Amino acid sequence: MAGSGLMMRRSERHDVALPARVRVAPEHGEAVVYAKGVTDDQGWLPVELVDFSTGGFGFASGSFFPRGVKLEIRVQSPVEGDERVLLSCVIRIMRVQMTDRRPAYLCGASFADATEEVREQAEALIREIGGEAC
Repeated sequence: MAGSGLMMRRSERHDVALPARVRVAPEHGEAVVYAKGVTDDQGWLPVELVDFSTGGFGFASGSFFPRGVKLEIRVQSPVEGDERVLLSCVIRIMRVQMTDRRPAYLCGASFADATEEVREQAEALIREIGGEAC
């Protein structure tokens, strides 16, 4: 359907509710600067993953990220006491939409460094959380 505006996903999405952390990647550090106290000492901001696939994911954030910006993301195990990092990579913001439920943004991201290692981490994360496909 050329020109129909219909978006076809290449990967099956899984609904999730996982806490994660993001920070602006070094190459975009000067383009996106937050006021003191918005991030922690290392520049990390809390976000919540809402859907996930091997091609990318969606997350909710209280902070705005411009489209095209690269971020580092870390997703730790949701199991209390388990300090494993399940996913650590660089992502690119593809879309941003303000939510109407709370003052937040719903962001869509793709993997900026879609290496075999990142794909393996993404597949392992899906297995770990047993996400329900949507």
